[in-house]
Amino acid sequence: MFKYLTYNVKYPIDATKNKIEGRILVTFVVEHDGSISNVDVANSVYPSLDKESIRVVRGMSKWIPGKVNGKTVRVKYTIPITFRLN
Repeated sequence: MFKYLTYNVKYPIDATKNKIEGRILVTFVVEHDGSISNVDVANSVYPSLDKESIRVVRGMSKWIPGKVNGKTVRVKYTIPITFRLN
């Protein structure tokens, strides 16, 4: 997952110009079929960084769904996405 994020996150031009950096926490739900839903930003840093984080998480391929007692269940995840200028 982190390899996917590394290769797919694009630093927004306006955030680069304004030298905005930060770590965004993105929450989402892995559904019974492994698809991603309910993508949301838990802590906002800057609107274009938030938008890019949501775009990238929505673009992830299906996950292996969680299981409890042999039945697939919905699982909520929170992941950090860090934007840092060189």
